[in-house]
Amino acid sequence: MDMSSNRSIDEPTSEPRLFAGGEQAPSRWIKIGAIACALAVAAALLVGYRFLRARQLAGVRAAQQAEMASKVVAPPEAQIFEDEARLKGSQAVITGTIRNISDKKLEALSLEMELKRRGNAQDAERRKVNVEPADLAPGEEGRYTLSLLSSEWSGARVLNLNSGRRTEAIAFKSAMGARRPPERLPQGSPKVVVVPRPRPKGEEFINTPDNPIRIP
Repeated sequence: MDMSSNRSIDEPTSEPRLFAGGEQAPSRWIKIGAIACALAVAAALLVGYRFLRARQLAGVRAAQQAEMASKVVAPPEAQIFEDEARLKGSQAVITGTIRNISDKKLEALSLEMELKRRGNAQDAERRKVNVEPADLAPGEEGRYTLSLLSSEWSGARVLNLNSGRRTEAIAFKSAMGARRPPERLPQGSPKVVVVPRPRPKGEEFINTPDNPIRIP
């Protein structure tokens, strides 16, 4: 009876050990699989981050290159000589010369001028002025003329030289043109001595490509 009882006691105790040993193998593989998945996710995130970073840097470089290209100054194709404004009665006559200094024909030319109102330097207007002739071969010259009421406008300057054949403005350089001819008295008329006096503001007209020239 002692032996049978010993067998009955030993048999149940051996079964749990075998069952526990069988449970440990799957748990190891689960842990290994979880670690492998975590490593794979981390690697995927790292690769994705590097890809997005490289793409972002490429976009920044492209934007910088485009900005640098836009800042490249095109060589001037025309030279504009802005004459000193002449006063004819109540009118200020603005004239000038456009010379084609490029090696190609400039077609359908026109000027965009900025006009400043008298009494308000911030109030300005842009106006289109035609060039005659409108087409200039290399070395040829054209003229422009604009008449303004001197009581309403105090200054004018060239902003852009445009072509009807292009979408972008033509690069140009400015220079001072013809001076206003001095006024001459008729022959035989008595000499008049004029004492210079400061003129009040509002009685002058400014027309210049670079430095203002005051016209009494």
